[in-house]
Amino acid sequence: MNNETLKFIQGQIGYVFKNSDLLQQAFVRRSYSKENGGEDNEVLEFIGDKALDLIVVKLLTEKYGAFAEDYDDYDPREDCNEFVSDFREGKLTEIKKKLVCREMLSSRIRMYGFQYELIMGKSDIEQQIFEQESVQEDLFEAIIGAVALDSKWDLDALTNVVDLMLDPNFYLENGFDEQINYVELLQQWYQKKHHNIPVYCYGKIDFPTAGLTYNDLGKYRCQLGLYPLERGFEAVGETKSKSRMAVAEQAYRYLEENGLLVSWIDEIGEPNRDRAINQLQELYQKGYIGEPRYDFSETYDEDGNPVWRCECHVEGQSDYWWGNYSSKKQGKKDVAYDMLCYILDREDEK
Repeated sequence: MNNETLKFIQGQIGYVFKNSDLLQQAFVRRSYSKENGGEDNEVLEFIGDKALDLIVVKLLTEKYGAFAEDYDDYDPREDCNEFVSDFREGKLTEIKKKLVCREMLSSRIRMYGFQYELIMGKSDIEQQIFEQESVQEDLFEAIIGAVALDSKWDLDALTNVVDLMLDPNFYLENGFDEQINYVELLQQWYQKKHHNIPVYCYGKIDFPTAGLTYNDLGKYRCQLGLYPLERGFEAVGETKSKSRMAVAEQAYRYLEENGLLVSWIDEIGEPNRDRAINQLQELYQKGYIGEPRYDFSETYDEDGNPVWRCECHVEGQSDYWWGNYSSKKQGKKDVAYDMLCYILDREDEK
């Protein structure tokens, strides 16, 4: 792993390593160390798993609890300063599980594109193991483990890294379903359009400059450039993750208002009856729709000629398209085309 890559990763997670070998080790799979020697990231995964739990529990207790003397409208027993929580153990456990589950951690690694930096042996490379959620989850934990060791378990450093990498407050404030995460939306757009990920630059505001006030002191400024756009974006937030979300929303809304977001038609071209089967498959492979499926049944007309009933279904779509055809091949083309037009029309209406 070269110095530029190490520097890039450190910039994205908001932590500069004293021992950069630890950061590199977080990306080393066992398959590589078996072939080439050296240490892999498995112990770092173990450490990171426990460190992540600690920081998430710390965050939840700070967000949903307080000591009685600081708790609004609480009337404790005389001379008693107990810890009071908005939620019981079961609810807190449920929230924690959602924050640190495999699906969440792997999605955050994909958001950064860190899986492509894994250092792997030949077998892992051949099997494209970096695409597996379990591998991406392991990488997330290994990075946290590396930070824990490098910082000597500095809780502030760990909290800052988890805040940036996981962005737990976003999910706690907005829920885990159907929320608009502009950082993820912008990353998805930039990857599809330019095959890269946005790079955010952070700085703490120690004195007011143009466009800032004394109320911004102690907050974080986040700057973002999106090549080849000639303009940049800048926002301020109380934490690095909040400043990143603010600048990502600003950039995404700019793209939206200026018609620069990639549409499905941009990806596959205008619907074409001869290419409709392939176009549907492209939308599926790019993750826009569920998997297309074609069902056929054969009957005969009064003259004994075969008649094919062709159906096109798309996973997740309640509606489907069908027709009767003398040719199975032509029928598949036609129902695929009808389904494609239907899906694109619905997307345009959103």
